Amino acid sequence: MILGFALAAYAIVANDSIQTLGTYLSSNSKRPWWVLWIWISGIMIVTVTWGWIANGGDPAFGRLAAKKIEMPMVFTWLFVLPPLCLVILTRMGIPVSTSLLVLTGFKALVAAQQGKDASGAIDLFKTMMQKSLVGYGIAFALGFVICVLVLYKMERKIYDEGEHHNSLHPFWTVFQWLSTGFLWSMWLVQDLANIFVYLPRELSWWGLALALGGMTLLQGYLFKERGGRIQKIVTSKTNTLDIRSATFIDLMYGVVLLFFKVDYIPKLFHAMGLEVPWPPKMPMSTTWVFLGLLAGREIGIALRLHHRKKKKLTNLVFSDAGKAFFGSVVAIVLAMFLPVLSHANLAKSDESQQQPAVAAEQVSEPVADAAISPTAIPVGAPATKPATPN
Repeated sequence: MILGFALAAYAIVANDSIQTLGTYLSSNSKRPWWVLWIWISGIMIVTVTWGWIANGGDPAFGRLAAKKIEMPMVFTWLFVLPPLCLVILTRMGIPVSTSLLVLTGFKALVAAQQGKDASGAIDLFKTMMQKSLVGYGIAFALGFVICVLVLYKMERKIYDEGEHHNSLHPFWTVFQWLSTGFLWSMWLVQDLANIFVYLPRELSWWGLALALGGMTLLQGYLFKERGGRIQKIVTSKTNTLDIRSATFIDLMYGVVLLFFKVDYIPKLFHAMGLEVPWPPKMPMSTTWVFLGLLAGREIGIALRLHHRKKKKLTNLVFSDAGKAFFGSVVAIVLAMFLPVLSHANLAKSDESQQQPAVAAEQVSEPVADAAISPTAIPVGAPATKPATPN
């Protein structure tokens, strides 16, 4: 349980750092890492504690209860595989959906322990994927429209200046740190379920303190590494090293996550008397949302600035989507094959338990035969001679 939580906490924040912290890290690359770490860790502690208090000891904001993702009867080594795969993909620089990978695999393993098939986990995958693709489309449209109609003048100015721009007003630093803090808190509300799925649904105060302490230390390592290889997803985009562009990216992304946090789409469908596409508090892939925002923004800027060739732009957009799709394939493969490994592990465990029982039964049979034998003499009984005829 502890190992799974630690791997999930590191891998999920490290992989999703491109979304919430990527622009923050790139635009503040000249500042000491520990200053950035203190700001982000402080927001995390406040957000997680608020969620724990407001939801009766559940720091995941009730998203695990939304799809009845229960705790397992016993933790086995198989539960470590989803976050371990996530660590490997993160070190390779591949952005994947942590929600799809961790929650789907976890639910499949719990179902296997309960003697059920993986249909519930696959249904969870379908619903989360549906919500994530809708989020991709909304974020894509927002990034495209805002950049084409509003931000293109600023982006052109930043692009023409390059690294030779004049010193910016301190307002931009304050605005960017506030927008990052807003985005970080919205992301935590969505993705804390992927981390706390390994801990009890009602966490004690000392359990919360230990969890926050571990997450804070892991974040410190991440900030010292400046995001790692996966940070290239952000730095390869136009103007993302500039604090002004980074500010508006964080702000737009935070607004989209807030839109899904409030569950406007299910509420709208319910008000219109239509079938709700997904239940409230349904987990989703924030990775798909962020990649949609970057794709819409990049295409919108390219249409205005004409600074990229069409082929390079297409490769850039589809390369990110292809990596995210690969992560989704890994998630569904784990959901299908982890229960098979779980059943095989249980069968092997049952067989090993039956062998000592059979051996004990074979040993007890001669003892039982001796007990009922007519020639058996109880221990300590006096020996008697057979009677002789007179």
